[in-house]
Amino acid sequence: MPVPPRSPRVSVTEMTELVLPQHSNVLGTAFGGTVLAWIDVAGAICAQRHTGCVSVTAAIDSVNFVAPIRVGDVVILSARLNAAFRTSVEVGVTVQVEDRITAHRRASVDAFMTFVAVDDAGQPKEVPPLLTETPDDERRAREASERRAARLARR
Repeated sequence: MPVPPRSPRVSVTEMTELVLPQHSNVLGTAFGGTVLAWIDVAGAICAQRHTGCVSVTAAIDSVNFVAPIRVGDVVILSARLNAAFRTSVEVGVTVQVEDRITAHRRASVDAFMTFVAVDDAGQPKEVPPLLTETPDDERRAREASERRAARLARR
């Protein structure tokens, strides 16, 4: 029985992290690997919410570190489903630093990741289609399809 399409709004995920000294390098900025781990967790939760099952990281199409994250910063990670394919989904994750006085958020990192849904035996499993409800949803899905085609062409 086919699974009905799901809106990207159903799987939106937001996480908050506090950057502590153990997350940082000698310059007092967050290790890129630590930030990548947070991105991976946020993306996996988003993918799991859409697919209804465990979803494992298959690819990271891009990660852009645009501004430093410092010890003491509050970091907000937001993950959103961009597209659903047969057994995989693309998730976009943005990382922002929140100003502790004004609560203004500034962009710090963004990433596009692909997750594959797996069953209890670890085998790929079909995912629900994505219900595009807005022009932005359609644009995101189209751009995700283009990234997927480029990634598969590189194999």
